[in-house]
Order: sequence, then structure tokens, then C-alpha cells
Amino acid sequence: MVVVPDCEGKRIEEIARQLLDTIGRPLQIGQNTLSISCSIGISTFPANGPDSESLLSHADTAMRQAKEDGRGIFRFANLEKNQVAQDRLVLGSALRDSLAQGMLQLHYQPQVRTHTLELSGVEALSRWHHPHLGNIFPSRFIAVAEETGQIEAIGRWSLQEACRQIVKWDRDGIHVPTVAVNLSAVHFRNRALPEHIATLLKDHDLKPARLTVEITESVMMDNSRDTEEVLQSIRNLGCGLSMDDFGTGYSSLSRLTRLPLTEIKIDRSFINDFEYDTNAQAVTMAVIGIGSRLGMTVVTEGVETEQQRELLEKLNCDVMQGYLFAKPLAPQDLEQWVRKGGAPAVIREIEAARAGAADAATPPAQPVDNTEKQPAPTAKATTTTLFPTAKAKS
Repeated sequence: MVVVPDCEGKRIEEIARQLLDTIGRPLQIGQNTLSISCSIGISTFPANGPDSESLLSHADTAMRQAKEDGRGIFRFANLEKNQVAQDRLVLGSALRDSLAQGMLQLHYQPQVRTHTLELSGVEALSRWHHPHLGNIFPSRFIAVAEETGQIEAIGRWSLQEACRQIVKWDRDGIHVPTVAVNLSAVHFRNRALPEHIATLLKDHDLKPARLTVEITESVMMDNSRDTEEVLQSIRNLGCGLSMDDFGTGYSSLSRLTRLPLTEIKIDRSFINDFEYDTNAQAVTMAVIGIGSRLGMTVVTEGVETEQQRELLEKLNCDVMQGYLFAKPLAPQDLEQWVRKGGAPAVIREIEAARAGAADAATPPAQPVDNTEKQPAPTAKATTTTLFPTAKAKS
């Protein structure tokens, strides 16, 4: 640690460069020449803290940044980056505690068959409400979980919780054909994953077809033999394998034919302006055709309007998922959704509302007068004298 009093600006940079140059000079020790490099992190008072503890902390973070950027260089403390790093540390710690205390939840979004509107299955989605931090978006805490090495633990918990919930629904008379669970690419590098899934299915006395494992396109592009063997082993158990968000990454059609997939999910980005975008319709139709010929179920995500539903029905899409039918629901809310009639009831309500709106917009018909009309009376002939005739003089 070097403390330099009354120093700022360019002078700080000069000292840092001198230190790098001096430390980086080769050392001759006997017959050996040694070279040493270093990375320097710089914090300044009072900009980076009011005391030695905060100054050292910020300097350490800056040094780590220098190492990441290439070593043998110096970096100044960046308060914004430091705050982001600090927030991630706090979130990572809170996530670890929440996972241990069972504070995470799974919500379930229905997937419905396009032509019959029957429940095809549900997708399990992680939700986290922290008593002090509030609701944490999945995009945020999943990224932190990957950075802090907690993503595998979350995946194992998700699989177990999904199996437990299927058993509970069965006991309560709610039939959910299959539950799809998202797993990170990290999971598929673990050769013990298929055995873990098999144990869960046995412990919960579930048929493998009740569980679908969703993979991302990054997994699809992993050419390692381990990943392929893990995927094949999961499929050999009898579980479904679904590729999530198809069309948003760099997946190739050749990989699509090599992996033991049972399902393709078309990303919601293709559906956003689906009613008006003929290109999106063409791509969707092509994917549906490919999936059909490969014997895969095609699921379209992000369905939010009746027009989108009707178009997908014409394109013979197998399954739909989106806010038109339901948002991701807590387990008890999904039970109510099913008991109230599920997707058919939702569509009936929409169609009834649409019919009511059409009736309200139609002007009322004029009443027809069926009474017999009497002929108008004939006017008598009259003579009007404008200029009265004067009497003749005698």
C-alpha cells in the first residue's frame, strides 16, 4: 500500500506509472532472471471515502478491475462500478439466505392447445420476494445466481418443488399434464443431472412424461460430448426436452436435428407485432413446419391478443402460452383458474365482451308503424278574390 499526501490529477498518474515501471524491471538472482508485474488500484480522499477502510475497499476494487482489464496497468476507483458490485454482493448474500430459508417460489403459466384450448401443461418460473428488498425480477437474481455459483442450487430446488407441486395438484384433483422447468447451461455440464432427475421422479412416484426440461440456445450450441450425453440421458428417462426462445440466438438447424428435443418454443419477439408483420408470420409458419416434420411440439410464447390466437390457429401451431390466457400464477391461483374453466372460459368471456361491444356500437333500429294510413281528405275548390270587382255605375 502506498499513501501519497497532497497529490491529485496528473501527478497521481505519473506516480502510478513510475511504480509499474520500477516493479516491472527484471531482477537478476544468480543465474536466473525474474520478471514481476503488478496491477494498481487508486482511490482518493475524500472523493472515494471519508476513512481508511472505505479508501482501501475502493482501491482494492479498482485493482481487481485493473487485473480484469489486462494486468500491468492502473485503474482509478469508480464509485458507480463499486456500487454495482456492492449491490451484487448484497443481493448474492440475500439470495443464499432466501434459498436456505425456502423464500423462493415457483409460479406457473398455463400452456394451452391451440385448437381445443385444453391445458397442455405449465411453465414453472422462479419468483423471489424479499422482506426488505421487495420483489426481485428474475432477470436480476438469476444473473447474480450465475455469478455467485448458486444457479445449480436454484435449479435443483426448482426441479424438486415442481415435482412436489404436481403431486399436490394430483391429490387435489387438479390435472396438470406436464410441468416445464428452466435449467441453466451450467446444469447440463453436470453428468449427475439425469440421475438426480430420476431420483426425484421415483421419490415422488411420477411418470417421467410429467416433467419437461427447458434448455436455452446456448446449451444447444455447446458441442461438448458431456452435454449431449446428459441431454440424451434425460430424454431416455422419458422426460420432455424443450428448447426455449428459439430464434433469438445462433442455433443451427443441423443441431436441431441432432439433439433429442421434443418441443420448440418460438420466442415472444416474433409475436409482438404478429398481426401486422408478414415476415414474422412467415418465420413462425416455417418453424411450425420444421417442428411438425421433426415430430416436435411447437409452442408459441407471448400470445396476448385474440387476433394472434386466431392467426396461430390458422397456422396450425400446436400450443400457445401468454397473457391472453393467464399470467404466471401462484399454485393456488392456478387451481382457481382450472376450476373456473381454464382457457375456454377466458375465451368465452372475451368473445362475450366483444359481442357486447359490437351490440353497443350498432344504432337501434327505427320502429315500424303498421297502422293503416287513412287517405288525406280532398280539399274543396275555393275562389280567392285578390281584387274585388267594383260595382258598375248606373
